[in-house]
Amino acid sequence: MLGSMTYEELLALAREFEGHTLETVTGRRYRVGIYLACPFFTPESSGYGQSDGRRAVERFVERYNETGSLRPGDYAKVSRNASYLIGLLIAAGASQTSAPRP
Repeated sequence: MLGSMTYEELLALAREFEGHTLETVTGRRYRVGIYLACPFFTPESSGYGQSDGRRAVERFVERYNETGSLRPGDYAKVSRNASYLIGLLIAAGASQTSAPRP
């Protein structure tokens, strides 16, 4: 788990992984991008980018900071893209643990 974060920190993670193929917790593959300072997600299955807007991502961050949950169902009322946001957090956590140690 990454700990609490701000919207700007989540956006920085999205920029870091922009163009990479990521996976949701259920194994669906997608790519993350940024448009107008808001992340959007393009599932491999459809090829169509989708976002539910900055405010929904801000609500996701607020809920994540409250709960630390990595279960998409815990965010059903705040974002339709929770599974993609959680996939991004998991990818970021995995990249932190696999980084070389000084």
